[in-house]
Amino acid sequence: MPLPDPFVARLQQIVPADRLDAVLASFEAPIATGFRVNTMLRDEEETISVLMDEGVPVQAVEGVPGAYAVPADSRPVLLASRPYADGHIYIQNVSSQLAPIALAPRTGDRVLDLCAAPGSKTGQLSALVGRQGEVTAVEKVRPRFYKLKANVYAQGATNVLPWMGNGAVYWRREPESFDRVLVDAPCSTEGRFRTHDPETTAYWSPRKIREMRSKQVKLLWAGIQALKPGGTLVYSTCTFAPEENEGVVAKVLRTFGDAIEVVDAGLPTRGPVADQTVPGLDAWNDRPFDSTLATTRRVLPNTLLEGFYIAKLAKRSSTVDKS
Repeated sequence: MPLPDPFVARLQQIVPADRLDAVLASFEAPIATGFRVNTMLRDEEETISVLMDEGVPVQAVEGVPGAYAVPADSRPVLLASRPYADGHIYIQNVSSQLAPIALAPRTGDRVLDLCAAPGSKTGQLSALVGRQGEVTAVEKVRPRFYKLKANVYAQGATNVLPWMGNGAVYWRREPESFDRVLVDAPCSTEGRFRTHDPETTAYWSPRKIREMRSKQVKLLWAGIQALKPGGTLVYSTCTFAPEENEGVVAKVLRTFGDAIEVVDAGLPTRGPVADQTVPGLDAWNDRPFDSTLATTRRVLPNTLLEGFYIAKLAKRSSTVDKS
């Protein structure tokens, strides 16, 4: 099934002209299966050794610590492996792994994962902060919350505290309490479109983009309110739409002024991710964005990566009225 014409027309304005043909071709191509080793349960080097002994054609992803992939046609071999059966590896596209890496939590940090289900990034954050740290994982939709809990349990992430409720109001429970906040927002999922799977584009429309933007602004605002002064927040989506990406960040920057600053996203500077990364847009529909949004990053899709967007924000001063 072809991509929606309005989507292609928008993409022509978003993607650099010299990259457009390759991006369009990626929606038709089989994509590699990315994964990471679940270091909460097993040593990384040992696990990769077991996979290779079983004949799985594992490739480390240069520049992305802990990220691995196998070719699309080797996915069945990976899923039949002992490390997969034992829960020692977790299937996760490499693009998805970039948000926790960009957030760069330290051992012992308190982290808030504001839109946590199904738990892929939650488990990754859990491993990054270690047993001394803590990850609060928020999800408001009941079935997704229980999936999150099961997923976290299966990953051995005992330092995760799942909470069922609306992420847009969680900050009121613990204002300015977290060292790091991840807002991996619900979005129009354009980065996951596949021409061979009509379900991926079935619900897309310009109206859907507007609906998502409204939710995203509230979630990012709430994430900043939960973040300690001096802390770091990553906002990410798996979509191309500037309204859901630069537009959301720009809106929140206007709200908080000098208290919030866009900083370097901290993505890989070498390897396949670096090759597919472009700066954020400086304008959309003739409306200029703050110049600092060029520091945000859009990951263009190919046979390894799904489309993705990442903005990293630093909180310079308090934003919560304590009067």
